[in-house]
Amino acid sequence: MPTKSLFAYWIVGMFWCGIWSAPGVHAEERLTDETRVQRAVAEAERQFGPDSSVTAAALTQQGEILLALGQDREADKALGRAVAILEKRLGRDHPEVAEGRTKLARAKLHLGEWNAARTLLEGVVGGLERSLGSDHLNTASARINLARVLMAEPEQRATAARLVEQAIPVLVKGLWSDHARVAEAWMVLSRIRFAQGRIDDSLESVIKALQIREKSLGGEHPLVAESLRERGQQLVARREPRTAEPFLRRSVEILTRSGGSASLELAESLERLADAHIAMQRPVEAETQLLKALRLREDALGKEHPALVKLLNDLALLRQGADDLAGAESLFRRALAITEKRMGQNHLQVAFIVGNLAQLAARRGQNREADGLFARSVAVAERYFQGNALGLSDWLANFGIVLHKEGAGERAGVLLRRAESLLIQQYGREHPQVVRVSRVIQELEGAAKPTTAVPVVAQPPAKPLSDAMQQAYTITPATLVPLDSLLLPGATTVGTGSGAGSGVTRQPAAPTGTENKISSPAGAVKQGAVIHLSCFAGESPSLTQLEEKIRALSLPTYRKMIKKGAALYECLFVGPYATRPEAEAVAERIRTQTGVDHPLVGRYIRGEP
Repeated sequence: MPTKSLFAYWIVGMFWCGIWSAPGVHAEERLTDETRVQRAVAEAERQFGPDSSVTAAALTQQGEILLALGQDREADKALGRAVAILEKRLGRDHPEVAEGRTKLARAKLHLGEWNAARTLLEGVVGGLERSLGSDHLNTASARINLARVLMAEPEQRATAARLVEQAIPVLVKGLWSDHARVAEAWMVLSRIRFAQGRIDDSLESVIKALQIREKSLGGEHPLVAESLRERGQQLVARREPRTAEPFLRRSVEILTRSGGSASLELAESLERLADAHIAMQRPVEAETQLLKALRLREDALGKEHPALVKLLNDLALLRQGADDLAGAESLFRRALAITEKRMGQNHLQVAFIVGNLAQLAARRGQNREADGLFARSVAVAERYFQGNALGLSDWLANFGIVLHKEGAGERAGVLLRRAESLLIQQYGREHPQVVRVSRVIQELEGAAKPTTAVPVVAQPPAKPLSDAMQQAYTITPATLVPLDSLLLPGATTVGTGSGAGSGVTRQPAAPTGTENKISSPAGAVKQGAVIHLSCFAGESPSLTQLEEKIRALSLPTYRKMIKKGAALYECLFVGPYATRPEAEAVAERIRTQTGVDHPLVGRYIRGEP
């Protein structure tokens, strides 16, 4: 089972099937609503009975208000009871039951119960296909909801993309091409494609959503601001913060003019603008934006809502970067107290925050305290991922990389070796994930000091390194590189050139007659380095697009066929270069100018079998 990324804060609150939350409503008003709905539930039970449709409606409203208050466990109970009543009265395939099950799935996401949410939404899709048909608007919306959850699982993202791609024509036919729902579908598809590493396709999708929203809603609508924020966030992740800043500023300006009803959306845009400032090394501006966002969230949600946790963590990291260690610790501990109270002692968010406290203690030289906190962080992750070896190994590997890059090489090595052991037990030594973790361990053990190269296991965020895990699990999922972009272990090249053995960094030689000439001195070298970009099964337009993108940088490329079992993969390489530093410099250029996050530098030996 893959790692489940904790981006429920991003997914929840966005479902169409009757799910909504009232933005900008103050906590006091929501408490009044909660009291009123509690009375309504009791009155419905008294007058109509505990299994009546009136009681189910009251329970549903109660669940939605509890979710808005951050009381996720209580909301789950209320919504679960409502769904049970509706299923008993109407049957599992009834559209009203589908709406209730979708709301219950939202509560499960808040609780981090991904499998339960996925099962509920799969049932919703199947039920609506049977009751309303595959081309019904509600069915299309249900497919998009399911796609939002599936995108948390790396190997399910292709399925998630297909679900949205199937839904968009249905929405266009049943509504119109410029309808707000169509724009929302393009937004979801943009996020999925971005998670897949399809950066250009992702930007194309969000631009379509933005164009529809500006045309149909005007330039001042909060949904236009959301699309601008999404576009800016993607550009920051591509390490283009200066390009992102105007989009993020415009998003903030629109939402500021919208007034109090858009306060939570404004807080989100301020946080993303802070991300851009952090990436541009502007910590003072970033802290200003984050403090504004914190005040907005506290006014709207109260001072103990889970939505404050990541914001407090980001502020703590800025204080830590400014050597205000006491201020950083205070913010980390506030975030930890909220998480433990609202989500429990064994929530994965606890592991992240405790890990940050451990790094803070290590920075102060409090090694004994740091060791205890690191041990607690890992223990929480072990309990969270119980029975999910791949999820735990992914978490350990990513956390190990963060520690390695911050100079905690010994602790990083322990985590990475444990991740490697778990993966070997689960999949064997030749699995791509195992090969990649093993290579990071080799890099760590062979380095005299922490490397600044991009790790080959996780995509690094454009935020402070100590925030890498927190960012990965609250905004976008941390993933190992998907299979189609690996140097396949246990594979052999087809035709002339060298093989690519299991765990070996040797790369195939450039074939004769390649279209791109290899510039001197690389063309004459017999030994050196080459950059591996990606492998694709069969004919793939993506490979051609990638090759064209690299050639636009005037870099020498060539392809090589690699065979693994009965399957053939066509792989794209850049180089070779006379020395590894030359190749690493080119790899960094590829990362910064094309958005390719995982070019691998390996050894090149010309003419080797």
